[in-house]
Amino acid sequence: MLHHHRPARRVVSCAAAFGTIAALTLAGVPRTAAQPLSPIEPGKDTSNGQRARKGDYDSRAGSAKQQLEAGQKVTARRAAAQSALNVELGTQGIQQIDSVTATPKMVGRLDGFLTKASKKKADVIVLAYVRAHLAAFGLTESDLDTFVLRRRYTDVAGIQHLSWIQRVNGVDVFGNGLKGNVTKHGELISIQGSPIANLAAQAAAAGPQPELDAAQARQKAATDVGGRVASAESRSAKAGQLVTWSNDDRAQLVWFATSRGVKLAWSTYVQAGGADLNYQHVVDARTGSVLYRHDTTDSDQDTTPGATTAGSSTTPSTSGSPSTATDATTSAVASSKGQALVFSNYPGAPKGGKQKVYDLVKHKMVAKSATSLSGYYVNAFADVNDDNVANAGETVAVPGSTGSKPQYKFVSFPTVNTLCRSTRLCTWNPSQPNSWTVNKAADVTQGFYYNSLYHNYLLAKPFGFTRAAGNFEQRDGDAVQLNALDGAATAGGLPDGNHIDNANMNTPPDGIAPTMQMYLFHYPGATNSQDGLLPTSSSFDPSVILHEYTHGLSNRLVVDATGNSTLNSVQAGSMGEAWSDYYAEDYLVTHKLETDTKTPGDVVTGKYVDAGQHLIRTMGIDCPVNTTSSRCTAPSGARGGYTYGDFSTIIGYPEVHASGEIWGQTLWDLRAQLGHSVTGMLATRAMELSPSDPSFLDMRNSILQADQAVYGGHYRAKIWSVFAKRGMGFYAASLRSQDTKPAQSFAKPPTKSTPKVTVKGRVRDGLSGRPLAHALVTISGHDSGFAGDYRAFTDATGLFKIAKVPTGTYPAIATYVSGYEIPSLRVKVTKSGATVFFNPRRDWAAASGGGEVASFTGPDFTPYGCGPDRAIDLSQGNGWGTTTGTDGSPTNTMIPKAVVVHLADAITLSSFAVDPSNTCGDDASSATGKYRIDTSPNGSTWTLAASGTFTKANVGRLNAVPVASPVANVSYVRFTMLSPQVPGFASNCPDGGYTGCQYTDMTELEVYGTS
Repeated sequence: MLHHHRPARRVVSCAAAFGTIAALTLAGVPRTAAQPLSPIEPGKDTSNGQRARKGDYDSRAGSAKQQLEAGQKVTARRAAAQSALNVELGTQGIQQIDSVTATPKMVGRLDGFLTKASKKKADVIVLAYVRAHLAAFGLTESDLDTFVLRRRYTDVAGIQHLSWIQRVNGVDVFGNGLKGNVTKHGELISIQGSPIANLAAQAAAAGPQPELDAAQARQKAATDVGGRVASAESRSAKAGQLVTWSNDDRAQLVWFATSRGVKLAWSTYVQAGGADLNYQHVVDARTGSVLYRHDTTDSDQDTTPGATTAGSSTTPSTSGSPSTATDATTSAVASSKGQALVFSNYPGAPKGGKQKVYDLVKHKMVAKSATSLSGYYVNAFADVNDDNVANAGETVAVPGSTGSKPQYKFVSFPTVNTLCRSTRLCTWNPSQPNSWTVNKAADVTQGFYYNSLYHNYLLAKPFGFTRAAGNFEQRDGDAVQLNALDGAATAGGLPDGNHIDNANMNTPPDGIAPTMQMYLFHYPGATNSQDGLLPTSSSFDPSVILHEYTHGLSNRLVVDATGNSTLNSVQAGSMGEAWSDYYAEDYLVTHKLETDTKTPGDVVTGKYVDAGQHLIRTMGIDCPVNTTSSRCTAPSGARGGYTYGDFSTIIGYPEVHASGEIWGQTLWDLRAQLGHSVTGMLATRAMELSPSDPSFLDMRNSILQADQAVYGGHYRAKIWSVFAKRGMGFYAASLRSQDTKPAQSFAKPPTKSTPKVTVKGRVRDGLSGRPLAHALVTISGHDSGFAGDYRAFTDATGLFKIAKVPTGTYPAIATYVSGYEIPSLRVKVTKSGATVFFNPRRDWAAASGGGEVASFTGPDFTPYGCGPDRAIDLSQGNGWGTTTGTDGSPTNTMIPKAVVVHLADAITLSSFAVDPSNTCGDDASSATGKYRIDTSPNGSTWTLAASGTFTKANVGRLNAVPVASPVANVSYVRFTMLSPQVPGFASNCPDGGYTGCQYTDMTELEVYGTS
């Protein structure tokens, strides 16, 4: 909870970018009645019950049932081979199995390589290793015939990165394939890709002919996100399998992996309208259903749109006129074409805050023959009407083209707002239409300069973001399209609510130009209590614009075998935000434009645009774990940097910017230990070595592998020390990147002398006591999930035994039985081993055990990942979200919403368990408050079984809900949400800043009893 004396915190927001600044008001911090704004939470709309922007979706993500079945398939088919591979990999080996394909998502080691040095070609080394382990990988020699080498490149450390797509009948597989990474000495670092076994047979069963053509698939994709296709000319290639349009939209026929075999589908990239409605889809070529959706624009709408009243607390001058900022360093300099006036830092900054002369032509950013700022790496213009086209009056001439002095001199607006200071200059007057035109040329030039400079910075060591790695250059057709002052004239010379307090980056696949949109800050007519951001522009804050650019880096480097960005799930997206924070701040500190002092908490993202108020991030990126510095104070009031266990709690729920602060602070710890160059090398190489859609632990592993490959493991001990201190130690556990409640561990890896013992135990039904056979028991470590190093299945008597387990404290030993609750225990394994007893109860509502959603009320948010089926998926990382009122408009009157579950069998009911938590990006006020549960033998006659009110203390966990006495012959259960957890719901909604005024959620319903 925020302290009441603080303003409502704003969070820099975008799915994988710095994106918009989104005002996230936490539960317990009401807005004052005087405030006319009605904030909208990111990702939501107030029309027709629809959420404003659809998020990422991947039908391959895998439910708990799919994960369990994958583990069973692996064990049944290739237990001996996989056990042998585990022994070969050693204690610090990694073997992750994909839940859909049952093939390796990742094979590697944290303390060495998979093979010895070799002079053979890298592709030969990779395929030889796969051939030597075909049984463990679940592949056959004929499967290798489907591999086609798509790409190979060598990074600045000499590591060769190779990717194979899979192809059959002339059609490529989407996403799945094979990736291999080989050192300059010929050592194999890792194998990835989740290849598809028996692809030819699966493809034959799926059939070769699509029922939808490319144009229809393109239309389906646009419709799915509420957009429309652009009028553009189409071009076909590859006998109709690939269709492109003149606006760079495309559709390609692909095979798409599912748990029931591959499907023929269309992979599309569609620009569906609006400022940033750009998505990749995979659309079923027969049914038109969406199998995959990825938002390529890293942006989010501001949560305080619609301020239309006066009452500003600004202090404008009488005339509202600006004043010229003096700059003695430029007055006597002769001009020539290319000489621009630019800031090294933000305007007014103690260091780099005055304009200097910089020759854009001399530094090879733009050609001398160019007439506008369309250079080698970026094409910049002022897109004031937000049509993504450089119209007349929106381009800026190459500076120095006219006159006798460098161009373009910055003009400050010192009196338009009390936030303006000599150390943070304001660039426009939000109360005066078209005032931004005064600095239009300087704005565009500044953005052009930052983008071009940063391109060259990332191109060089230690980063090596080269053309081969997928960087942005005009000669490759994908120079950054910089839309400065985006939408600045969309409301009569002022920006409208969709073009304020914002910045975003759209990163399409390699070869298609990305678009960066820079917005103005401070809503016209808003008071500082309503919008505390400085009247300035994104282009003038390097921590904003460099953050945006870094999203291009991470989205181009963390890719699957077919080259698609995979920063999709919540942990991967959080790292996307953190990388952008880290690389931008590292640049500024390394160039001594910002200072990292001995006092923690002074390296803060966006401190110029937020006027130093900590409105963008909750604390500095330089906050260590145990600091007592007041500048490192969490919203809860606790002091000290964050750890892995804080993932869901920083602002009360998991959110990529807040949760990403954990990863950002961890990288800064590495920087403190290893320095700028080493950390930059390791962090960038780790992106290239990463498996698809990585968790924090996956990326920790990749950093360790990068150290082994580049520095021979020289920094391994320091790296482990940093991660262990942040709760990402050796025994930390995460159920894939979707896990919002990972188990943290502060332990370092076991040594060679660490005893290896046996963990044994029994799994019984929690109610009947009967033994449960073939229950999967897993021990955390290396993010191994369901198919890692330490796992076993129970025998017919419910007994299990896992040998050679290093001693230590494991935060999450769990058992998985189809249709049962998933208990997880913290277990200390001593020299004597450990004996663990699990007594899970059958959850008759669980979809994995046969439960089904029979009906529900309210809108269906299944396409957004929070449909009613998520209430019975045995995952507390997902849930059911619905509207509070009718259509998602803010209201203080709840319209009850109910989900009816048809149980797997008729039972004698003994109790329930409910997690009422908020989900789908909503804050804690959206969690269920009042509720009731009814039962029925037939789905029509209902009897009240339980009712009550959940509070904040119930959020984030399953809560036991007893019944007065056992209830016989129950086949249906109806759970009804009667209110959200908005404080003072009747009075604080609809004007209060709570998402519960619009949306009410719950995460899990479990039903226990005997058949």
